[in-house]
Amino acid sequence: MKKLLACAFALALVSTTAFAASPWDGTWKLDRAKSHFTGASFTYAKTADGMWQVKNGPLTIAFATDGKSYPVLDADHTMMVTMTDAHTMKTVNQFKGKTTSTSIDTLSADGKTLSDVTTGTHEDGSPFTSTETDTRSAPGDGFLGTWTSTKQSNNTPSTYVISTTADGSALFTDPTTQFTLTAKLDGTPATAVAPQMTAGVTFSYKKASATRLDYTIMLKGEKVVIGYMELAKGNKSYQDTSWLVGKESEKTISVYKLVD
Repeated sequence: MKKLLACAFALALVSTTAFAASPWDGTWKLDRAKSHFTGASFTYAKTADGMWQVKNGPLTIAFATDGKSYPVLDADHTMMVTMTDAHTMKTVNQFKGKTTSTSIDTLSADGKTLSDVTTGTHEDGSPFTSTETDTRSAPGDGFLGTWTSTKQSNNTPSTYVISTTADGSALFTDPTTQFTLTAKLDGTPATAVAPQMTAGVTFSYKKASATRLDYTIMLKGEKVVIGYMELAKGNKSYQDTSWLVGKESEKTISVYKLVD
């Protein structure tokens, strides 16, 4: 429910052209212990007609808690939300009518904490479980109001492959989500291929230096995510720093280590 746009990056085609290998080439594994995924905020609100909204930066999703399907960013991704009671919200996420994950959000008795448990299946068939704890950071009644993430866990392995070619392109591949993106490193927008790719999403990467790649993710022509990937000294790890447009103070930092 709260993870409105999931993005994967990686590369899988090794160039056979004779040229100096890029320091980006290789298989990279997420180091969760050194990464930082908390601190992001989102807001639950209600409109005059009684519809709910969940807002996160430039993204807004509208729904009702009536168990009916509502679109999530495009027509293929939908969610069905029900309130088991005043303290429990259940969300079933689907892609083209097939359930991909189920989330249970539980509001604490004092109304100050939200606990989320999401279970589902990745595109490669592997199961996953993620949990998140959010604390109220702005007033609201029940689920309504602004919440900030304070604790997060996910058992997804998150291993990506990156390779570059002589023509200035890069291939990013995520085996778990079966995401593949070929992009020129000059800022030209590119469309990724994935079984559950959100329609209208494009990615652009630009080589800022030998050790840094700047990127932008757009949805239907509008910037949604801004970030950069920067290699550490020795080129054995890199840090991916990203944020939703308008929320630069709420950065997500993912650290990846070279494993191959």
